[in-house]
Amino acid sequence: MTLAVGLLLFFFLFGSFFCSKPGGLGDKDILVWVSYGPDEYKLFEKIAKNWSELKGNDYKVHVALIPWMGQESKYRTALIAGAPPDIGRVDTPFVPELAHNNVLTDIKQYLTAEETEKKMNTGEILLEYVKAAIDSCVIKDKNGVEHVYGFPDQTNGACLFYNKDSFKAAGLDPEKPPKTWDEFIEYAKKLTKPDEGLYGFGMDNSLWWSFPFFNTFGTKFLSDDGAKCLLDSKEGVAALQMKVDIYKKYAVEGGAWKSGGQNTETGFINGRYAMILMGPWNLSRFKAARVNFGVALVPEGPAGTSTNVGGTNMVIFRNERRPAAKLRACYDFLRYVTSPDVQAEWASTLRQIPVNLKAYDKFRIDDKEEEQKLKIFMEQMKTAQARPKVLKYAQLETIINPEMESALSGNITVEKALGNAVERINREVLAH
Repeated sequence: MTLAVGLLLFFFLFGSFFCSKPGGLGDKDILVWVSYGPDEYKLFEKIAKNWSELKGNDYKVHVALIPWMGQESKYRTALIAGAPPDIGRVDTPFVPELAHNNVLTDIKQYLTAEETEKKMNTGEILLEYVKAAIDSCVIKDKNGVEHVYGFPDQTNGACLFYNKDSFKAAGLDPEKPPKTWDEFIEYAKKLTKPDEGLYGFGMDNSLWWSFPFFNTFGTKFLSDDGAKCLLDSKEGVAALQMKVDIYKKYAVEGGAWKSGGQNTETGFINGRYAMILMGPWNLSRFKAARVNFGVALVPEGPAGTSTNVGGTNMVIFRNERRPAAKLRACYDFLRYVTSPDVQAEWASTLRQIPVNLKAYDKFRIDDKEEEQKLKIFMEQMKTAQARPKVLKYAQLETIINPEMESALSGNITVEKALGNAVERINREVLAH
């Protein structure tokens, strides 16, 4: 897309928003771009209105909805045009690129100011948040200096889902899911009946879905300086070998990872897969499908239990013309959005995981069974690990996924697969 076409598209998409307010937006107006679904958007508008009406607050938040798909292009176009929003909701893998391009506001000075005002210890505010979620906002520059770019507004990860009816049929206690990978293998063997098309496990093959394996085996993805990929370490090899063994050695996985295989969600609903790794977004769907299921922590490996992390962050875009007081107001708004009370309302209404740990005890929903399942996710997030902070996360998936598939297919060894991936990541992703 040429610059001219990009600018025309930007003003076509968003020009009506700016023009709809007489005189445009002023120094007391805060524009926030979000990409929420309908229920989320409605609640966020309410939250923004409540904050705008707080006693002594001179600022008003205006919320603009942008599509989730293609949002990165919209942000890039707005930045080229010199007209980004004050605050934007972005996918966590996009943050390193924005930070690298120096278009975000580092909020460390505001964290320090708030901690000083409230007589808090240094760093105490960040400890309020789910560690893996807030870690996605912390980016090191080329000199190793840490910067904090915004706050997480949503977080999620995977837990182990298991079919209680399948457990009963196999003589397993439906209230005692496997706690370790060794137990998991033994359970899966009892649940697998190939002649009946039943398998103990169904798994996905992408890097994101493989992080629970890598994390529980203590795999360190990047060196401390972010210059080298360490995925081919002994821990990484052991993790991927476990995944390969589940399919090939123990033959308890039903081929969900294969092209043309029955995906994990469908296979769990129809009973083909007794166990899968899945996120909280399918709790309601599986319940509606009348699956009698439980949720448990990811089985422990040598490094304990852990999981992957998805979600989004709210960032403040740089604008040299923005008054200092407005910058602080943007920070204050994000602190309000991610405060314990607001997060408790958000998570309880939308059945999501709070990003603020202080909201955990305030979380309540009418469906106590679903509440208990969500609380298991909340517990799991305490040991989750943020994704590698690279400029182009999608490239990691593109490089690693085919190598893992070759290892699962038996075409190459695990060591060879990870060695190939690391060589390309170092050369094509990290060298730049």
